Amino acid sequence: MPLVEIANNFPTIMLLRPAIERLVRHLANHEKQLLKKITIIAADDALLSELKRQYFHEEALTDTISFNLNEPGEPIEGEIYLSLERIADNAQQFKTDFAVELRAVIIHSILHLFGYDDQEPLAKRQMFALQNFYLKCLPAERLFYRRHKTILP
Repeated sequence: MPLVEIANNFPTIMLLRPAIERLVRHLANHEKQLLKKITIIAADDALLSELKRQYFHEEALTDTISFNLNEPGEPIEGEIYLSLERIADNAQQFKTDFAVELRAVIIHSILHLFGYDDQEPLAKRQMFALQNFYLKCLPAERLFYRRHKTILP
């Protein structure tokens, strides 16, 4: 059974499991985390908005939501929901490439599964510093391909 499972529910972008699994393994090794299974669901704004409403009682757009499914002290098991629409909008807003923004959001999501939090200002600064560290030091691989022409960058 693979360590990472991908549910490609977005019509125009397909996430690539082998490359994402290598990224997850690198992060786990650096963070000294034991892994069981991580499922990544590629979705749209509508699904993540519904999850935000259902589980966090908030009306807001978000690029990712991570759910830990493991008990404390057990190997990491979780689900990561990605809004590829929101990631594309963020890439345009931050004037970066979609591939770079996708990689940043996946790293961010995995760090959440590892127990990092970004709710308080200091914790948020620390988490983003760690995210940027991993963006620079881990091998960059293509994490997706386009199924056909798309409006996403």
